[in-house]
Amino acid sequence: MSTLKNRTLIQSIGFSDEKMYIELNSKRVLTVPFTYTKRLKNATLEELKDYRLIAGGIGIHFESIDEDISVEGIIRDFGDENKRINISVSASFLDKADFYAKEHHLSRSALLQKATLKYIA
Repeated sequence: MSTLKNRTLIQSIGFSDEKMYIELNSKRVLTVPFTYTKRLKNATLEELKDYRLIAGGIGIHFESIDEDISVEGIIRDFGDENKRINISVSASFLDKADFYAKEHHLSRSALLQKATLKYIA
C-alpha cells in the first residue's frame, strides 16, 4: 500500500507574469518559468489559474490547456545538479519528442536526457 505521508506534496501555487511559485509541504518553494512546457508558455494567466491539484498534491492539472506537471518532474528537471542548455531543433522534432515522451510518461527533458545517455554511455 502506497502512502502520501512521506512524499513531497504541493501545498499552494502562486503566479507572477512569467513564473509560478509552488509551495511544497516541506516549505520549499519551487519557481517554475512558464517556458517549462509549450502549453504553459502559450497559456494566458487566466488559463493557468484554472488548475487543480492531482493525486493528493503530487502534481497539477491545468484544466483549460489539458497539461499535467508533477513535483517529481519539476525537481528532476530543475534539480540542484542539473544544468540547463539551449539547443536548436526543428518544430517537427519537438512534436515527435513530446508525443513519445507523453506516451512514456516522461517530460521532454527526461526523454532527451535518457536518449542521450543511452547513445553516449
